[in-house]
Amino acid sequence: MASGTSIRESAKEMRRLKNEPLLLLAIIAIILFVGFFVVYPVVRVITFPSLQDYAQLFGKARWIKAVKNSLYMTLISTLSCTAVAFLFAYVIARLDVPCKGLFRFVTLLPIVSPPFIVALSYILLFGVQGIVTKGLLGLQVDIYGRMGLWIVQTVTFFPYAYSVIYGVIRSISTNLEYAAYNMGATRWQVFRDVFFPLCRPGIAGGALIAAINVLTDFGNPMMIGGDLALLPTEAYMQISGWYDMKTASVLAVALLVPAMAIFLVNRFWVGKRSYVTITGKEISLNPFPVPQWVKWGLFSLTMLISLFILLVYGTLCYGAFTKAWGYDWSFTLENIQYVFLKGRQIWNSIRYGLLSSLGAAFLAMMLAYIVQKKQVGLNKALDFLAILPGAIPGMFLGIGFVMAFNGKPLELTGTSTIMVLALLFWNIPTCYSAATAGLQQIGNSVEDAALNLGANSFRSFKDVIIPLLKAPFLSGFVLSFLRSVTCLSVVIFLYSPSTTVGTISVMVLVQSGQWGEAAAFTMILIAIAFSVLRLAQYVLGKQGIKLEL
Repeated sequence: MASGTSIRESAKEMRRLKNEPLLLLAIIAIILFVGFFVVYPVVRVITFPSLQDYAQLFGKARWIKAVKNSLYMTLISTLSCTAVAFLFAYVIARLDVPCKGLFRFVTLLPIVSPPFIVALSYILLFGVQGIVTKGLLGLQVDIYGRMGLWIVQTVTFFPYAYSVIYGVIRSISTNLEYAAYNMGATRWQVFRDVFFPLCRPGIAGGALIAAINVLTDFGNPMMIGGDLALLPTEAYMQISGWYDMKTASVLAVALLVPAMAIFLVNRFWVGKRSYVTITGKEISLNPFPVPQWVKWGLFSLTMLISLFILLVYGTLCYGAFTKAWGYDWSFTLENIQYVFLKGRQIWNSIRYGLLSSLGAAFLAMMLAYIVQKKQVGLNKALDFLAILPGAIPGMFLGIGFVMAFNGKPLELTGTSTIMVLALLFWNIPTCYSAATAGLQQIGNSVEDAALNLGANSFRSFKDVIIPLLKAPFLSGFVLSFLRSVTCLSVVIFLYSPSTTVGTISVMVLVQSGQWGEAAAFTMILIAIAFSVLRLAQYVLGKQGIKLEL
């Protein structure tokens, strides 16, 4: 009965669109664009192999091993990412300790870096020609495989979990802890029975975000995975080494299934849980005190991890100005000069990042506006289309674009257009989340006033909503730009000699043993990403808005 009523209401709402042709046109255009550039490539990958091809997944020991290894690495790396993220979030949000600015900076570095950079630095530190292993200890240590990948993925992805956990911890009122303490609970009981349960939704959300990043990670396994068979690297080898699209598609689908499951759990279970602990106006007390040995113990552990991460990035910087890594440690500017001679790759990274981020931010803003402010009978469907790319691994999307746009009806192979479009639709969920958060802070009365004065939906959106969404728009744009400039998995199958980007160049240089040039390329990419972030923070800061990642 309720379902029938809901259908009738949706149909009634859709009939109202006849009175707003521009809104109807926008909805149709969005559905067609997202359907063609997201749903269609996904369907192409899934339907390309036969049932027999899928059956072979369970018939080859290496592929079964790849599935098991991927799930195992996802589990252990997610646990360590979440633990480190909680440590940093708790120390920064709840403890009165020095160096919080340093700790925040450390959590920012992996976000503005290509995802495989930690692996590169780890090799420079502990590899055959590493500073620590060969230079200081005179050892040759095999750092490749599970252990090396686990360490690298933990450092790379814990900031993604940190951003969620920190936001939740910061929102928890300390009054509840003081109340429990005043009623006779010990400090440990307060932490265990009051504080930690309130953190669980944030911890779960942070863990799931870390998990999907670890599961779909391609760059780090390529750099330091060694002979460890994983789904992303196996799919890449099937295409690059054997030109076997069917097998690659099967492995990509095997990667898509757990990625989609993790994303949907995070979106529709964890993401819908309430974090509210206090209603009405209240005055929050100072952070609940902890024993001194706990306080300084946690501070010391956070500092040790921070120093290790700084060592990783310091090594990268040192390598950029080293003549021949492991053989000639003399200072040189040749590596930096090499990067500028390869200016096209850097320019491509900037150009594709700007175009895709602008497109994603604008499209996401329209989607969020329709879903949040208009009852058109398709709100849930449009919301699902907006978040769908977030559930698709970057490599899967790249394979889908290769298969979908390598011939009729639209041939885009090897063009700049396909690079921009792939990054654009990959970034829509990021921009959509920012736009949704901004729209939820705008009361309906603001737009109602414009509509009552005779404005239609389009004019209300253009003249009222857009000016109020400058900050969310810029936030979504910056986050998308950072993701685009540092992305590898989405574009690994799409580039051509004329459309090569910085991350591709770094991977090629590493594979050829040109460590200095690779480090220099990386430093330039980080500098670009960090400069854009700081510029956005400055612009928003002038408006009294704080942009945090």
